[in-house]
Amino acid sequence: MSTTEPASGPTAEPASRGITVELGHATVAAFDQALAVVRRHRTYQEFGEGKTLRVRATYQFDELEALHELKEAAWELRQKRCWIDGHEVPWHEMAEITYCFRDYLRRARRDHCFFDGNFWSGWGCKYAVANLADRINTEWLTFGQLDGDGAWVFDKARIAELVRQRLHTSFHLCPAFDEVFLDHVLEVFPERVDPVGDNRWRHVRNRQGQIVYVGPKDVDSAKKIVQELQEKVRQRRAGENVAENGKRPIAESYFQIYRQETKKKS
Repeated sequence: MSTTEPASGPTAEPASRGITVELGHATVAAFDQALAVVRRHRTYQEFGEGKTLRVRATYQFDELEALHELKEAAWELRQKRCWIDGHEVPWHEMAEITYCFRDYLRRARRDHCFFDGNFWSGWGCKYAVANLADRINTEWLTFGQLDGDGAWVFDKARIAELVRQRLHTSFHLCPAFDEVFLDHVLEVFPERVDPVGDNRWRHVRNRQGQIVYVGPKDVDSAKKIVQELQEKVRQRRAGENVAENGKRPIAESYFQIYRQETKKKS
């Protein structure tokens, strides 16, 4: 990537598109290493001097390899900020979003946004909201009540509020996020679950033996539930350009650098 002369000062606001990172001066080797990396970017800016020095650059989502290099160099620095599409977000969330999206671009698969290696999430983003699991992050599964037949009736309005709250911290800024998919999956999520009639689910009891919610019987059952939700959404979006998991495909331009690398290796 070409190097340009540093700008004399920052723009008033971070870029409205892309991932803007800003580093503050520090008397540690990590700052010098990160500075050497960020200076190579064409959008490099610096302002202030000495202890007030700050540097800034804006990376696009098709420049994640360059951003990854900067993240590694700046890992130990405390004076750092970031914005995605002009919205300031915590550094750790930016790091998680870009790491996850980069991983998908390098190895695209149907369940990337739904499975974190242990637990399943039906909402289309595995890191932003609680997983569909029977051991951890079960708060949202308790939103509802037991009916007279032993089935669990979900409070879907409350679930939807929680899901959107967690997604709209900053994870909705990921290029893989699909707002329409989320709308549909919240609609097709079951109103009522009877573990007696659907063996993918089980009653979960407290120490007093009282049923407090229902959850998937095991990880494989959670997968089946998620894939059923995906199929229902895909059917609802018939006629649209959607992937097998019901979400809109990610733009081909994001994959270009990784496909070029694959061709070189072969």
